[in-house]
Amino acid sequence: MTSIVITICAIYVFLSVKVFIDIFIGVWAFVLAILWVTVIDRKEGETVRLAEIWDRFPKFVLGYVLTFVIILVLVILLPNLLEPAKAASSEANVFRQLFFAMTFFAIGAVSNFRKLWEEGIGRLAAIYAICLFGFIIWVGLVISWVFFHGVTPPVVAG
Repeated sequence: MTSIVITICAIYVFLSVKVFIDIFIGVWAFVLAILWVTVIDRKEGETVRLAEIWDRFPKFVLGYVLTFVIILVLVILLPNLLEPAKAASSEANVFRQLFFAMTFFAIGAVSNFRKLWEEGIGRLAAIYAICLFGFIIWVGLVISWVFFHGVTPPVVAG
């Protein structure tokens, strides 16, 4: 029975961290969209249009937020839907995996790899590594500490 409790606790912690990570990705996607059109890709004397920010913003973030809000509101207003929502969520996992694969296929299908090669794929990889190890991991650790410090994990008695 104790291993079931530990497993359930681990799943809840994982889900909480996953939601925070997705929210974090959404916020930074918006910040980077604004930064890119206002600083990096801006031409002298050109004004930044809101449509340009919208074009560069990853729309999947909106779908994630909208789905989260709808489920949250439904479960708050109708608490008896919590268990059916959990069951539906686990049943929908097949579709989640399918759409996840389709998303990355679509990204690959519309990517201009020749342009990436011309721009220097090595520079892009270096920027990614610097952002990941110099910033993203540390912010994730701080967020995890803020939400989980003082929480004692369950211990299996042996």
